[in-house]
Amino acid sequence: MHHKRRLILIGLLAFGALIWPVDRATAQVRSIFRPRVPDTSTVRTVGQVDPTESIEIVINNVLTGPLGIGFAGGANVEVAPSESAKLVFTTVPVNLFVYPLGQEASVRSQIDIEGNTITADIVPLTSVAPGDISLNIDGAGLVYIY
Repeated sequence: MHHKRRLILIGLLAFGALIWPVDRATAQVRSIFRPRVPDTSTVRTVGQVDPTESIEIVINNVLTGPLGIGFAGGANVEVAPSESAKLVFTTVPVNLFVYPLGQEASVRSQIDIEGNTITADIVPLTSVAPGDISLNIDGAGLVYIY
């Protein structure tokens, strides 16, 4: 009985292959969706890098206290005041979290992108706004901060 069901299933699959034209089974080409972030959002698109090449991110600590950098798949990095940290990523997406250590402070990321090098100056924010704590690069190479 089990063997008979298997033969019927194989027959149906073979019949379907005969009546279904091959040109309908080919892959469809579709464009990559690149979202646009509204200007009123706290998420800002700040540029783009080539996701097929390695990406260098330089974090400059302009604060008076130490800065922490956390990222998925890696250890946390501590950056002393007036110092820098250089991180290199060979795959996307990249998700970095940048935050002051040992102090309550809002920070702002001032971003410069040159080729596949992203430089982020982390400066204090003088208002009570939450500031930027995340730098992200999506699969298409778009760079976001929020």
